[in-house]
Amino acid sequence: MEMNKKKSRGDIGELIFYISIIALPLLQVLIFYFYVNFNSVLMAFQKYNTVKGFYFDKSDLGVNFSKFWFNLTQSTDIILALKNSLIVWFFTAIVGTFLSILFSYYIFKKWLLAKTFKFILFLPSVLPSILLVLVYKIFVNKAIPEVVFQQSGKIITPFLQNKDLIMPTVIFYNVWVCFGAQILIYTGAMGQISPEILEAGKVDGVTSTREFFSIVIPIILPTVATFMIANVATIFTNQANLYAFFGQGLEPRYRTIGYYLYDLVANAEYKMTMYNYASAVGIICTFVAFPLTMLTKKLLSGGGDQ
Repeated sequence: MEMNKKKSRGDIGELIFYISIIALPLLQVLIFYFYVNFNSVLMAFQKYNTVKGFYFDKSDLGVNFSKFWFNLTQSTDIILALKNSLIVWFFTAIVGTFLSILFSYYIFKKWLLAKTFKFILFLPSVLPSILLVLVYKIFVNKAIPEVVFQQSGKIITPFLQNKDLIMPTVIFYNVWVCFGAQILIYTGAMGQISPEILEAGKVDGVTSTREFFSIVIPIILPTVATFMIANVATIFTNQANLYAFFGQGLEPRYRTIGYYLYDLVANAEYKMTMYNYASAVGIICTFVAFPLTMLTKKLLSGGGDQ
C-alpha cells in the first residue's frame, strides 16, 4: 500500500511538472495561432466603421472578396505585386538554394578559405535585419558610386534611386541574407554523409563536380526539399524586406504581395478600415499557396522521408 501511495504521488508530481512545462507554449499557440487565424477568417466576411466596429452584413458577406476581384481586374497593382513575388521567390528559392548548396559543398570540402567564407556568409543571420539593410543601403547608394567615381571619374546614380536597379538590388540582398541558415544546415547534412561513400567515389575516379551532383545532392535532397516546401508556402507572405528598405508608400511596381498586405494594415491613413480586405486577400493567397505547397511536397517526396 505504501509503495502504491508513493507511486501515485510520483505520478501526480510528474503530471504537474508536465502541465507546467507545456502550459505556456500551449497558451501561446492557442492565442497567437488559432485565435488570431480564426479571427482573421471572420474579419474577411465583415465590414468596419467607427460606430459599429467590426460587424457582419448578412446581405453582403462577400464584400471584401468582391473588392479584391475588382482591384485585380481594374488595377495593375495586384498583378505587379504578384509578378514581383514570383520573381523574388524564383531568385531566393531556386537560385539562392542552389548557390547555398554550392557554397556549402565548398565549405564541406574544406577548400581554400572555407572557414572565412562560412563566417562571412553566416554573419547576416546573427545581425538585426534593419542593421543589415542600413549597411547595405550605404554600400549600394554611397560606397559603390564613390569607388566608381574615384576610379573612373564617372558619376553613377545610387542603386536604390535608379528605377531600373531597385528590384535587382533588393533581390540580391534577399539572396545574400538567406545564405546563413541554409549553409549551416546544408553543411551539417553533408557532414552526415558516410565517408565510405565518398572514398568509394574517389577510388572510382569521381570528380568533384560528379560527386556534387551524383552523390551529395541526392543524399541531402530531403533537407533541400524541406527548404523548398517552406519557400513555396511563403510565396505570398514574403515582403522581401521592402518595408525595411523603403518604409510605407512604395511605388506599386516594386511591391510584393507580402508588402502589399503589410502596407494595408500598417498604414496609419487607413486605420482599421483595411483589416477586413487584407484578411480576405490573405485567405485567397492561402487557397492558392496550400495546393502549390502540397504539390511541391509530393514532387519532392521521392527524395526521402520529410
